[in-house]
Amino acid sequence: MTALTALPVRTCRLLGSAAIMFAWVAAGRLTAYFEADLNSWDIAAGALLVTEAGGKMSHIDGSPYTLRTRCVIGSNGKTHDALCDALQGAGVLGLDPE
Repeated sequence: MTALTALPVRTCRLLGSAAIMFAWVAAGRLTAYFEADLNSWDIAAGALLVTEAGGKMSHIDGSPYTLRTRCVIGSNGKTHDALCDALQGAGVLGLDPE
């Protein structure tokens, strides 16, 4: 969370459900959502919503989202690279087994 304070953010929210967070990104209620360790069933539906709404999904290192991605970032696309850079700069690597 401290890595995100370097970005011009208004607030950070955690509601406990990746599905609703990605749905809110897709709907424009949130700018971006990141989580370090999710399973494909936690991400897949939300990833579809985000990409169909014109947003961007990726691994924290910027590589494209796949069903094997566990450390995931979903955004409106405009803030995606800045969020990736901030998290990588803070040493957030996720919990991926690869």
